[in-house]
Amino acid sequence: MNNRKDVMRFLAGAVCGVLAASAVFTVHKRDNGEEFQLSTTAEKASVIANMLESNYIGDFSDEVFADNMYAGMVNALGDPYTVYLSTEQMTEFMTEAQGTMCGIGIVISVDKDSGKCIINDVLEDSPAEMAGLQAGDVILNVDGTDTSSMSVMDVSQLTKGSPNTSVSLTVIRDGEGEISFDITRSAINIQYVKHSVEGNIGYIKISEFAKITAEQFKNALSELMEQNIKGLIIDLRDNPGGMIDIVTEIGDTLLPEGIITYTVDKNGNRTDFKSDSNCIDIPIAVLVNNGSASASELLAGALQDSGIGVIIGTQTYGKGIVQGLYSLGDGSGLKITIQRYYTPNGVCIQGVGITPDYVIECDDKSLSETDEQYQKALEILNEKIKD
Repeated sequence: MNNRKDVMRFLAGAVCGVLAASAVFTVHKRDNGEEFQLSTTAEKASVIANMLESNYIGDFSDEVFADNMYAGMVNALGDPYTVYLSTEQMTEFMTEAQGTMCGIGIVISVDKDSGKCIINDVLEDSPAEMAGLQAGDVILNVDGTDTSSMSVMDVSQLTKGSPNTSVSLTVIRDGEGEISFDITRSAINIQYVKHSVEGNIGYIKISEFAKITAEQFKNALSELMEQNIKGLIIDLRDNPGGMIDIVTEIGDTLLPEGIITYTVDKNGNRTDFKSDSNCIDIPIAVLVNNGSASASELLAGALQDSGIGVIIGTQTYGKGIVQGLYSLGDGSGLKITIQRYYTPNGVCIQGVGITPDYVIECDDKSLSETDEQYQKALEILNEKIKD
């Protein structure tokens, strides 16, 4: 929108034409006292637009006004996963999907119980790690902006910016209360996959399923297989998900021939994602928790249903839906919930999650002796190797 009149005309007419026009509203009066009937959504929007233009005394940004208007349309669906992306947000989303970002190096998610934004992961060698931020920190504000009612995307956008600029975060940390950090942003190449070996057991941590995750995973798995590992632990704890094409590509390297997952859209159309017969032939243990969501649950569910992997940890988040990304003509975009996905056994885990084979409550993810989930995975795999 180039000017305020364009914005108001748009609100008053064009966009409303695509909305349902069946609602009937109560009788109101015009400024001159005459009554009129608001018979459609478009007419009501037109009245609102004209009233704002004629009476509102404050200043506002045309661009922000328009973006908030579009976002409001999408938010009216009540689906937290269906969102409007401004041009800036769309650019940042696509950049991160490629594996680069300019910010402080944190992965943010929503705590399912409190609804607050928390830090799921702190990237290695990032400004956030050097400043002392930790996974589990609850974000209170960014540069003085209260984040209590903001979405993950909006909070994430506040933390990003140009290299060498500063951002202030205030968090709550268990046992320590409120802590504030002043952090300098920098360009970051994101490493979504980490790996190590303990004895003859390989370990791979996947923090998110972005575009470059599959390549990083395959490189890590190849290095581990060259070391003749006999079992593999895949750590999906606090992994918020990502791209379905990427997680199914990873699943194809782990699973025998068959269905990895399938999706169903609003019209009942089904799409199958399959693995071929080429896969590794070693026992697998998967670590999950309440922060394991979406694509993480897809992979865990496929490994569990196939009998290839044993699942260890706590009940997962329960996001069994898929979003499609749509680019709009001006550089902005929409993420829309378009499908439900199902495990190979035909289960949709939306709102339920995956129940581990071994339920173990543990907040320690250090891979040390006190990380009971990790220790259980080692125990199970070592027993399988002996057999």
